[in-house]
Amino acid sequence: MTWQEEKARRETAARETHARLSRFFREDRFAFERERKRLIEDVINSVDDEGMRLRLRALQDSWDRKMKGAGSPHNRFVLARTFFWEHFHEAWQPSLEEFRRLLDGK
Repeated sequence: MTWQEEKARRETAARETHARLSRFFREDRFAFERERKRLIEDVINSVDDEGMRLRLRALQDSWDRKMKGAGSPHNRFVLARTFFWEHFHEAWQPSLEEFRRLLDGK
């Protein structure tokens, strides 16, 4: 299978999964949450390193606790955006700057 055929297959599968989750979200929130948790567990359990699995599970538990206290869909969105930018500024940006310094030979 060529790269483009594989990409098309992945996109089709992703669209089907999205449509299914979207339908669950609209029609049966309990089924949506059950499927969301199952998908997350599948990803975590696919990791070979036990230590990494434990860190991923702790991260997911932390995320779920924070989102549970949000109170509204808008607040969950604001929290998610805040967490993203906080992580970007505290982790990604310093790492990117360090790589740039290494590449520049400083």
